[in-house]
Amino acid sequence: MPVLEELVPLLCAMIRIDSRNTLPLGVPGERIANEEDMGNFVAERLTALGFAVEKQYIAPLRPNVIGSYHAGDGCPTLVLNAHLDTVGSDGMTIPPLDPQIRDQRIYGRGACDTKGSLAAMLKACERMIADKLPLNLIYLATSAEETSCQGSPFVDLSRWQVDGILVGEPTMNRPVIAHKCHGTLELVCRGRAAHGSRPELGDNAIFKMGKLLAHLENTVIPELAAITYPGFTNGCTLSVGLIKGGAKSNIVPDECRITCDIRLVPKAGEPEDIFQRLADDATAALGFPVEIGHSHSAPAMQTAPDHPFTQAVLAGVAAAGVDATPLTVTYCTDGGQLSQKGHPCIVLGPGDISVAHAAVEYLEIAQLEQAVDVYVSIGRTMAAGKR
Repeated sequence: MPVLEELVPLLCAMIRIDSRNTLPLGVPGERIANEEDMGNFVAERLTALGFAVEKQYIAPLRPNVIGSYHAGDGCPTLVLNAHLDTVGSDGMTIPPLDPQIRDQRIYGRGACDTKGSLAAMLKACERMIADKLPLNLIYLATSAEETSCQGSPFVDLSRWQVDGILVGEPTMNRPVIAHKCHGTLELVCRGRAAHGSRPELGDNAIFKMGKLLAHLENTVIPELAAITYPGFTNGCTLSVGLIKGGAKSNIVPDECRITCDIRLVPKAGEPEDIFQRLADDATAALGFPVEIGHSHSAPAMQTAPDHPFTQAVLAGVAAAGVDATPLTVTYCTDGGQLSQKGHPCIVLGPGDISVAHAAVEYLEIAQLEQAVDVYVSIGRTMAAGKR
């Protein structure tokens, strides 16, 4: 059966495999994320294509799958990366794990983000091997991407001379050469509890948090916005997404917490330094301690437009008939962690980011098929350039 005829059934089979990931590593919960079945599915298909396959477990049932295909000594090496996990399915209005095909679209959780990339990359590898391209291939499927890219830091590609990594995410098959850092920062204000009938005896932590929120909105957010990077339409951003405080309405609250989503442009500085400075400056400005409860960050990514890998990707994208104008995006990918290891990365894959994680997630079949052509075209461009 021709490669493209197998593509839609392949993606549907992937969607049926439950790899929903709703909890960060190490956080107890009712459902422990499990990418094992997806990892086995991918590993079996890589083995059938002639890849040497290994699994690296970041936690029980949570593998990174690495497949390597050696075309020859001295050949360029291309890494194709996408993640095995998806977000959860709460709020979906379609069956998450029962793929539906209608209106030239495939519906289901992960169709767009990012099992479409996994499927297209598998079929692209099949074509490149069949065409006997002088190109070494590494297929890298990571776990725990949807919880701040926790699987990719464990990846070690140092045994190979990697020329570049294609990170499969929904970009409408256009090349993304830079994205922001994703930071999560919890800030805490503390007070003193008292009976609600005698509030003057307490110290209301929620009132303190109100002052901190005003400080963030009026001072911190404008300061972050002034930190910019070429190609981005906005600077660094901060959004408060969660707030928790108090135990009962008749008790003066002694603690209030907020969780902030912070996006930093490339080269904005070390995230933890920025977080600490934010808390210290707020403490000084407001006159009461602002503590950091917890924080986590996944790094930004940037690959120079004139880098040889960028140039090869742009040429390959253009040769496939797709707009090769390099883009930037505000979201974060495994490309941040992988680029920190010294590998040039470009994010590129089928699908529209606006329907990723959505109540109705889908992927245009034409986008899926085009992705195979784009990946193969990039491979041909790299093989023709050789090392």
